[in-house]
Amino acid sequence: MSERRVGPLLSLLRQGLSLELGFGTHSLEALLWIAETVEEAVYHSGSLVRTPTGVAFRLRNPPLRVGAFHALRARLDGGDVPSDRLRFRHGEGEAWRTAASLSGDAPLVLLPGRPVEFAVDVAPAPASREPRIRLEFESVAIPPLVWLEFSDVLRTERPA
Repeated sequence: MSERRVGPLLSLLRQGLSLELGFGTHSLEALLWIAETVEEAVYHSGSLVRTPTGVAFRLRNPPLRVGAFHALRARLDGGDVPSDRLRFRHGEGEAWRTAASLSGDAPLVLLPGRPVEFAVDVAPAPASREPRIRLEFESVAIPPLVWLEFSDVLRTERPA
């Protein structure tokens, strides 16, 4: 493990221990429950599928932060996804856009009740049966960053 990864992990461990010492184990359990609840509310479980060009998945009405985002980054199993290979749309029939096309004047807008489909074009699809995906959204109005990380079983076709 490189020094670049050890430092943040030790910092996170130190913060977790100080939280536990100050507030007890129940506080850590509550924070974990909140994180899992937010993930379940945002990621459409079971939507991760293999496509001819990589993988695709859906987010529900995202309560993470409704608004406009001028930048979007993704990591797939720890590797950066080039912004021109990360696409999104607000539903079938709508035009796809790439993360590279985002700007302050042309943001990704997340609205209440409007799910978003994503496609990651990294053919061939990941070898992992349960790939880990991290999305990082940068807000136009309120920096710095909102992120979501999840893993799911990679399916060959969308569930009914």
